[in-house]
Amino acid sequence: MTTTVHPVHADALHAADGTAERAGRTEAAITVAAPAALVYRTLTDVAGWPLLYPWITHTEVLERRGAEDLARFWAVRPGPEGGLRIWQSARRLHDADLRMEFEQQGTVGAIRRLGGEWRFLPDGRDGCRVESHHWFTSGEDPALTAAELDRHGALQMRTLKEAVEQREHQERRVLRAERSAVLPGTPHEVQARLTRALGRAEPVATEAAEFVDTPVDRPDGTVAEGRAVRIVRAPHTVVLKYLDPGAPFALHRRVWRLRSAAGGVRVTAQRLAVLDPQSAADDSRRPALLAWLDDRATADLGLAGEPHS
Repeated sequence: MTTTVHPVHADALHAADGTAERAGRTEAAITVAAPAALVYRTLTDVAGWPLLYPWITHTEVLERRGAEDLARFWAVRPGPEGGLRIWQSARRLHDADLRMEFEQQGTVGAIRRLGGEWRFLPDGRDGCRVESHHWFTSGEDPALTAAELDRHGALQMRTLKEAVEQREHQERRVLRAERSAVLPGTPHEVQARLTRALGRAEPVATEAAEFVDTPVDRPDGTVAEGRAVRIVRAPHTVVLKYLDPGAPFALHRRVWRLRSAAGGVRVTAQRLAVLDPQSAADDSRRPALLAWLDDRATADLGLAGEPHS
């Protein structure tokens, strides 16, 4: 993969609040042995990002109008610095020519503004070249910001390449379970019961995203204390993603979705897991692990209350 950095201005810019900003650009590219349309769909499907990118905890499309949308992302920052980052991006999808434009809404770290374009160019051999062209403004030396964007962009592209080129193998590692029922109460009441059961004493008025210490249940029957990210979006979504799920999982995420329904609230409890490579090699374990996830999804539904009889 090649990356170049192009400063836009030698002098500082000034943001609306009077603080100094510096501007710059980064470009990167990688070749992928898969059709351009498939790679484009994989990247632009933000609902799939928690599975595509291990550092993404949750995504939501907040608004959609034709080819334009506004997506919100919650991520645990890769690397030793860690930290939880939340941002929104306005996107415009150009399906006909396999191109996506985006602009980040709000500040993330030192990056005051960020935008650009992703291009997916067929190479004529059933493969493609993926290019990213980003511009940014920063409150620090633009070379430092560009270096951080370069590191993360390289990781993002390598992960996308591996996921698409090894998609058949990767799909065999994914396990899902889902249970749904109508529970009595309003969405706010049901979500309050659920978050209390997950260890949060105070109700959430709009949104909360936090690191928590929580029990981590495992298929061998053991329960370990572990670290997780908990996201609450009142009154419709709760997410709990374990940061170290332990064998046999490389990823383990729990989601509850709530919506008003006749007679109460339709609650859908989902479990998503990705097997670690060693466990994925043993197909004989898959039925038992799916049964365990299904059982846990049923238990997750019970945390929100008892269904109507």
